Order: sequence, then structure tokens, then C-alpha cells
Amino acid sequence: MINGYPDFEVVARQTADYDRAKGLTVFENILAAQPEIDGVFAHNDQMILGAIEAAEAAGRAEEIIFIGFDAIDDAVAAVKAGKLAATIAQQPAEMGRLSVEMAAKYLRGETVDEYVPVPLSLVTPETVE
Repeated sequence: MINGYPDFEVVARQTADYDRAKGLTVFENILAAQPEIDGVFAHNDQMILGAIEAAEAAGRAEEIIFIGFDAIDDAVAAVKAGKLAATIAQQPAEMGRLSVEMAAKYLRGETVDEYVPVPLSLVTPETVE
């Protein structure tokens, strides 16, 4: 179960070291062990792209929703092609701006929040150019 979503069941959780080839291998093994998978989330796009390759090879890609993280060019292309439902884009320019702003505040002796969130952007077929 995912907190707040009792209908969601996590059936597998494995690392693929942020590597596409390992993502493919790991997901091949998960597919062999789990006959029912509705969706996959990976903490970076390389791993999710490997998982998509594994699902395609197994003839199961059409039945699974894939979501990645980082919005690399290959992932955005996979979103455009309909293979990847979404990828999450970080905002590096905003991260840099906030980092400099927080460093300047700190150096001036001002209080700096312990946690400074940076908004993310969801890249979907509707938002891709």
C-alpha cells in the first residue's frame, strides 16, 4: 500500500543504479515474478527507459503505465511517442537561483530555512512541445 492510497499495492522495489541496462534487467526479473503490474515509477529516466524496453520485449508494454524522473531528451521523446506516460522535470535554474539566494542570506547572518522546496514540472503528452 502507498500511504493515503489503499488501492495501490507495491509489488516490487529494486534498485537499478540509475542505469538503463540495469533497469532493463531488473524489470525483466520483476516481470517474470509479477504477472500483474499496472504501473512503474523509476527515480530517473534511464531506469524507466530500460524498464520500457523489458516490457516491450515481453509484449507487456501496452498494459503498463510508466513514469520517470529527470525529463532527459530520450524520456521526452518517449512521452511524445506514447511509450512513457510522464516524466518529472526538475528546475535546475530555479535550484541554482535559490541556492545562491540562500547562501547570500546565510552569509548576511539571516535565518535560512532548513528545507527549501523547488517546484517540479510534470511532462506529459499534453505539455510536450
